[in-house]
Amino acid sequence: MRTMKARSKWLLPLLALVLILAGCQSVAGFDVNKALLGDLDVKSSESSTTLSVKAVPAAGISSDDQAVVDLINSFSLDVAHVKLQDNGNVSAAGTLHYKQLAIPFAFFVDTEGVVFTVEGAKQPFYAPIAGYDEELNLEGLDEAKALEVSKLLTSFVVKNLPNPGTISVSSVNEAVYGQNLNLTKLHAEITGEELPALLKSFLKSVSQDTEGFKNLISGLYDYLLPVLTAAGLDAELDNLGFGDIPLEDKEAVVTVLHDAAKLAVDTLLLVYDKQVQAMYEDSDVGVILGKDTKLNIDLFVDSGFHIRKQNINLNIALPAGEDLPLQSISFQLESEVWNVNGAVTADPISTEGAIDMMSAELTPGETLRSFEEDSAVYGLLKNDLGITARSLYIEPEDEYYYPIVEGGTTYVPLRYVAEDLDATVEWDAANRAIVVTEDVYGDQLIFRINSDQVLVNGTAVKLPKPVFVDEYGDAYVSLRFLATALHATVEVYEDGYILVNRP
Repeated sequence: MRTMKARSKWLLPLLALVLILAGCQSVAGFDVNKALLGDLDVKSSESSTTLSVKAVPAAGISSDDQAVVDLINSFSLDVAHVKLQDNGNVSAAGTLHYKQLAIPFAFFVDTEGVVFTVEGAKQPFYAPIAGYDEELNLEGLDEAKALEVSKLLTSFVVKNLPNPGTISVSSVNEAVYGQNLNLTKLHAEITGEELPALLKSFLKSVSQDTEGFKNLISGLYDYLLPVLTAAGLDAELDNLGFGDIPLEDKEAVVTVLHDAAKLAVDTLLLVYDKQVQAMYEDSDVGVILGKDTKLNIDLFVDSGFHIRKQNINLNIALPAGEDLPLQSISFQLESEVWNVNGAVTADPISTEGAIDMMSAELTPGETLRSFEEDSAVYGLLKNDLGITARSLYIEPEDEYYYPIVEGGTTYVPLRYVAEDLDATVEWDAANRAIVVTEDVYGDQLIFRINSDQVLVNGTAVKLPKPVFVDEYGDAYVSLRFLATALHATVEVYEDGYILVNRP
């Protein structure tokens, strides 16, 4: 529970972002709700988005921590061109920046699946999505009803959430994709200090908005009932407390759900101030929900009530601590939209030779071999993310590896250690041989029972002792030889513990 509370603190600034984006009421005659709803009606468009992160280090941090901060600050995502086609197909091309790397990528989504490619990949990656609504018991989903629910939710939030302390509207001339447009600029700011009061006002308004609340629940009912019925879950809903009210009686069900939800909101309001006060007793919360946590939003809306440009900056103040050597972290998002509801054709990516990510279980080595060795992604996966790194700890009386020490040499079950280092192990019954294939580099080792000779990529090498089988049928070999052949190192400590490490 303590961990959950600690994690929830970091969600508070994100809650502020959601509330601001969806909850500005009419300002100086400008209908914010209409602008947000107008965006939901966009069927086709082209757009670009950039996302960057800036971490501000705490005073006096170590050089190692500063290196981590530098890595965070090197990250940015530039999605230069997104195409939304009126049939729902989407394509995008962009560049991921990390350290000194610039990694171009592209993806395409249609009703059949998602195709993704990145510079240096030998083939595309594919994730089929056709038919997954049935597998996930999502039959009955209606896109039109989903859109209506989105509109109901947006209107409900906008209607009930009060405006933040700083909000303004002005007419501006702004460049969007190289074209100067006359737009309405909506500027809003909120600090962490304002969030609790905004949320309380929102809850009070929700409690009193019977009509809007019921309309929202009614929309959810229309959207979800076919899904639950198709999944055969409608019979189980009798346990939700509807009593003798049949699920088909929409009006009665909506009334019961509204009354239950309103009771929950009213109950929360009764203890809200005490809960907030208790929350602020945690000094970390006081920092996060303080004046230095701030959200700035600029939305640029055209005469058709479509958002054509937005700049969002979220700065989160962070409490001082050894485990988090940061003073603050901020996220900057900028986007532009053009060719709204115009003729747009998404750029497809061929699936020929693609790796099916839903069925393929790639080992670290197979993943690396999907990319050119000199590519940025290969180096990122192997060196920065360390996807091939493995560490094995073997105790003197280990009940998993059951090491045997003879003459100063440690012997271990070949299969256990090899497979834990991602190698494949196969039994060649005809030759009574064990074939081990190293995962990353593809080296092949062929051991034979009772033989002190092993073939390493076709070359015979002598073992310290012939391969032997214990009473449980496990073949044993020298740990140091096996680990070294699989590109790992072995370190033996004075207390008998052994560390096997593969970079």
